[in-house]
Amino acid sequence: MSRVEGDVAGKNIITYDSIGGKEYSPNDIGQYLREFKLNDALRLIGELSYEIFKSNKGLHKIKNIPVFDGVLAYLSMRLIESSNDDPHSKDMTVDDLLKAIDMYFGLPDPFQKDSDNLQGFLIRFGASQLDYDREARHLLPRTLLIYENLWTKSGNCNQVDIANAIKSFSGLNLQETLVLSLAFSRRAKNGFFRLIEDLEQYPDTLKSYFDINKQKAFANWISCKYSDFRYLSISDMPPTIDYEKFRFNPLWLKPAIIPDCNPKPDSSQVYITPIPALIYRRVTTGLYFTLSDYFKENNKKPFRKTFGEVFQEYVGLLLKKAVGELNVQQEWRYVVKKDPKDTPDWFVIQNGTALLIEVKQSGLYLPAKTWGQLGDIKDDLKRNIGAGVHQMWKFEEDRRNGLCTVPDWLDGIEITERLVVTYDRPYFVNSSLRDEIRQQLYPTIPESFHWHSISVEELEYFLGIASINLMDALKEKRLDTEGDRMDFRDYYSRKSSQENCRNPYLDSVYDSFFGDLG
Repeated sequence: MSRVEGDVAGKNIITYDSIGGKEYSPNDIGQYLREFKLNDALRLIGELSYEIFKSNKGLHKIKNIPVFDGVLAYLSMRLIESSNDDPHSKDMTVDDLLKAIDMYFGLPDPFQKDSDNLQGFLIRFGASQLDYDREARHLLPRTLLIYENLWTKSGNCNQVDIANAIKSFSGLNLQETLVLSLAFSRRAKNGFFRLIEDLEQYPDTLKSYFDINKQKAFANWISCKYSDFRYLSISDMPPTIDYEKFRFNPLWLKPAIIPDCNPKPDSSQVYITPIPALIYRRVTTGLYFTLSDYFKENNKKPFRKTFGEVFQEYVGLLLKKAVGELNVQQEWRYVVKKDPKDTPDWFVIQNGTALLIEVKQSGLYLPAKTWGQLGDIKDDLKRNIGAGVHQMWKFEEDRRNGLCTVPDWLDGIEITERLVVTYDRPYFVNSSLRDEIRQQLYPTIPESFHWHSISVEELEYFLGIASINLMDALKEKRLDTEGDRMDFRDYYSRKSSQENCRNPYLDSVYDSFFGDLG
């Protein structure tokens, strides 16, 4: 197996060829996987995925073949599409799985025919591989703060009833989904879980969460049968065969699979989990998409608008906890020639300088992330990150031209840093995507106008490092020629250990939640 390795904006990107450089088609992989008993193969993949997750050692190799969740998830999808639980089929071994992984590396790639679209290659790489390796430490406190604490303070909270929506599609409340997701994620270490029958192992404060009917409701929500999975998987077919391995994987929606045949008929129902970590993702980051679809389909209520307002408040809360409330100010509206305009969403004032912050729900939408088509990428950037950059630039232009009267706390203050915060996690936003915004979408913005882009999960960690030295930390990154083009995770990982990236406020929310549960 040959490999090509390179560094792109701080990310070590390695591409592999199959053994002997042999090329394979999706049909070749399907025919090969058809030989194996489905439930056993999925369980083997789940056990390996859990081992990779717990090892926390970066790139995992077996017999010099790289194994990671992106390829395991793809092969799980193709197994469900191609195989079944025929008892006469072969049991998959690790060597059999390694052969399938090698075939994956022989699949065609659109970059071979469209090498000018580097942005598309990098974005597809991020969505198909890096999305499985995202920070999880702050998922629970972020979910609680957005959907419980801050949502109830929103002006639209009664119109967009989150608690009722979650109950409607899951049969549970938010806290119950979080507790059960953590429990079953950990129980899936062998690639499957069954419902918990022995409740005596838990303190009394937790037993109500593991009521058998609640467990069943949770399992029903996150699972599906083979036939239902196949229906979901064929609903998002690639533009051409070259894009096959980048298809959206229904495991993000249904991380637990109900086999047609229970491997142990005398035991309770088994739920197979090819990528166990996706159980927790399903009820945290995945909740946003479920709620968005729910309100879109049911009553057209403005979920995304309300979420945008709540998310903006969440970013403000993080800033206030990190640098102090007195140093954080919120947006206001001003009028230029009878045209009302918004300032950036947040301002941080420290050491006689200002940081402008614009908050966006999205960086790129799913089609752009999945297929990496340059037209979609440009449209999404202009609508989201690019729009935030342009708004900050126009505000500063209006201020310089005397068209915007600023409050006393900003009067005479120099703006030295600018930050766009997104809820989703785009990659290469401070390198190739920033170049696209500056050179193609907004060429009138001068080279001297600098901005950073950061996802909320990176911001949570970065504030844990920077804390009250936020302005100095952003300046240091900006002046670092190499570091400036890195995504924030790659930048702070190079400088700090994971233990030094703890967010004290979010850790306190996490500890409080489990402290209350005993």
